[in-house]
Amino acid sequence: MNIVSFFAGAGGLDLGFQKAGFNVIWANEYDKEIWETYEKNHPHTILDKRSLVNIPADDVPECDGIIGGPPCQSWSEAGAMKGIEDKRGQLFYDFIRILEAKQPKFFLAENVSGMLLGRHSEALENIKEMFRNAGVGYELSFEMVNARDYNVPQDRKRVIFVGIRKDLGFKYQFQKPNFPKLTLQETIYDLKDNVLPALPYNKTNGEQCALPNHEYMIGDFSTIFMSRNRVRSWDEQSFTIQAGGRHAPIHPQAPKMKLFNLLNAA
Repeated sequence: MNIVSFFAGAGGLDLGFQKAGFNVIWANEYDKEIWETYEKNHPHTILDKRSLVNIPADDVPECDGIIGGPPCQSWSEAGAMKGIEDKRGQLFYDFIRILEAKQPKFFLAENVSGMLLGRHSEALENIKEMFRNAGVGYELSFEMVNARDYNVPQDRKRVIFVGIRKDLGFKYQFQKPNFPKLTLQETIYDLKDNVLPALPYNKTNGEQCALPNHEYMIGDFSTIFMSRNRVRSWDEQSFTIQAGGRHAPIHPQAPKMKLFNLLNAA
């Protein structure tokens, strides 16, 4: 089945769908810092680099499905939590605009668990209703899932919307995961002896790294919410990995070889 991807980022969601047997024929990503990474990992996918608000529905190929994760900063507990009042939060509407025009067999949208906060309840209900009523209509399934339950060594909650076009006559059912817990030790313990501290001002060691990006940020404890130098033991799973490198590497002096979460190279 041919699908198109919005807010594709580096292409992680696309990769999952490809591994499940789907063909990602077209993707959209506006952040120029990500383009090279996406194109190297998805050489057979056409990448449209415009903002979604400037893309007419006719420019999007005919497809069986639409997937994507509209920018999460508007809903995140780590951000201002402006939700639908933020222009980034309003990109949900453009996702629905394309959905309504193309009428694919299904769609999947994902976002952060912050969407479930009470302050966003009205906006969330409006979004769900718009999904249900897009075009001929969709049977909507909605659930919060955690990556830790799906064989991933990271505690990462995400809200998932899945819609099946009503004329197909069925509704998607979320399956209860049955994967064993995957720990940090099982995932990256073999890398513990090669980690390097960053250079002054957190500059990278570059080619001096035994493995690309295998270094940890230096500096004092951060008081910024969700930017703290949080650690977890080897027998645990990582905290949610943030965009900054502070949340990725190993700290070699930490007791029990605790971590600043998963490292970038893992």
